[in-house]
Amino acid sequence: MDNKVVTIDIGGKIFKVRKSTVDRIEGTKLSKLGTSIETHSFERDPQLFRHILNAYRYGLVHVPRDVCPVVFKEELLFWNIPLTLVAPCCWKYLYEVDNDVETVKILIKNKNKFENNEDTDKVQDSIERTVFGAEHSENKTEKPSEVKGEGKSGHADKQNTLWLLLDEPGSSAAAKIWCFFYIAVVIVSVIVYIIWLDPRVRVSQYLSKNPDGIDIFANETLYEYLIYFYPEKGVLMVFSDPHPALFAVDMFCVVFFITETILHFSACQNKLTYFKNVYHVSKIVLCVAMIISTAFEMRKDLFYEEEYGYLYYICKSIYVIRLLLIFRLHKIYNRLHIMLLSLTYSCKELGLLLFSFLIAVVVYGCLIFSAEINSSMFENTYISMWWSLITMTTIGYGDFYPTTSFGYVVGVICAVNGIVVLALPIAAIAGTFSNLFSRNADFQKHKIASRKQNQSNGDKNNCFTKVNNTCMKKEKIVVCTPDRDESGDVIDAERNVKTEISDLPTIHC
Repeated sequence: MDNKVVTIDIGGKIFKVRKSTVDRIEGTKLSKLGTSIETHSFERDPQLFRHILNAYRYGLVHVPRDVCPVVFKEELLFWNIPLTLVAPCCWKYLYEVDNDVETVKILIKNKNKFENNEDTDKVQDSIERTVFGAEHSENKTEKPSEVKGEGKSGHADKQNTLWLLLDEPGSSAAAKIWCFFYIAVVIVSVIVYIIWLDPRVRVSQYLSKNPDGIDIFANETLYEYLIYFYPEKGVLMVFSDPHPALFAVDMFCVVFFITETILHFSACQNKLTYFKNVYHVSKIVLCVAMIISTAFEMRKDLFYEEEYGYLYYICKSIYVIRLLLIFRLHKIYNRLHIMLLSLTYSCKELGLLLFSFLIAVVVYGCLIFSAEINSSMFENTYISMWWSLITMTTIGYGDFYPTTSFGYVVGVICAVNGIVVLALPIAAIAGTFSNLFSRNADFQKHKIASRKQNQSNGDKNNCFTKVNNTCMKKEKIVVCTPDRDESGDVIDAERNVKTEISDLPTIHC
């Protein structure tokens, strides 16, 4: 039985191998082949089959470098060769392509769904079918009619049009113009927030008078007296109002953001999904904060009550969310989209960074507190952990510092360890960004090349072709009927065809 030979026809090429050789790996397709059949035929690649046979001969699978790892892996699965037999020297080459494929899938799933070029949509759909295969139809959550607004009428159609205008800059030229106008308003509102408490843009109160009737601009001595005992920004906030022009610009921004948020929410067809988006929720929180802070500007007497004062400060601090609204540009600028995408898919690395950093802060905070137990520099563990946080991030404000030899040693170890703790997860995040960025560049090049090929094929289809006295053009057929005599014979058919063709516009291919 050991000397019997199994004859295998692989894609027209004959391979002969001893039965004892293919029996070395049990449970495989080749080990189940019998010798009673003269020739076993398989429609596979004969070049790859050589490496399959080598797995039986040497007991290890070596991946050829001139073959796509995905194809070779499918070959192993077809012959039921265990992946555990793959040699360690080939692991990187065999599996690194999986990371590239997963990265491309991430880019496709998070692509901009709205592009004005119809050919681009066809190319995109073809690429998705290639990447996802059978999963393409299942993963496709939106139908073309839902995206473009076809098949809708009345209120639903207007609602969809408004949503595309406000939320998808790539859906039309008007949507892109609206997006840039929105970003311009965001920038203006941030500038207003920055200079809001600048003394040069503050004037005597005109929105509401404080109960004491104090005018700090009419009495300079009183103003200097107040800022001597209280923070200047608090004095300006309570006893003055912004310049009328500045206040008018701020009110325009407030009304603009509130109106846009209401329209955006009303245009959304799935309200529950709307609230699952952090960006949308932050806009709603911002609008509430703007309404409350504007109401406080009209009632300065409420600042005399401490709890209302803190509420105003909190709402005013939320104004900084305005600057985050500028990130809606990621729907236009692909590189910004890749940056945000890399942070989204680096949650594990960010969690590792926060966890390891928190542990290190607590450890070194307790160590420095014990090392400086006889010093008055670190009064409690909260201050010592603050010191360890500032030291590990290499900021070093200098407000707290060790004064003993043991404290110096702890400080050195804390600073060095902080660099290591921060560097490791950040390197992983940078690797994710680099991988997404490079794969996205390849993806864009592939789309452009496919689009050019698609357009080239379309131009060829638009050319005229003469077949059996018929001049054919895409989407239009002109039939040239030749003149015939009484017996039915054709009279000068060639001249007739040329006459018909000459009447048509010339297309240069």
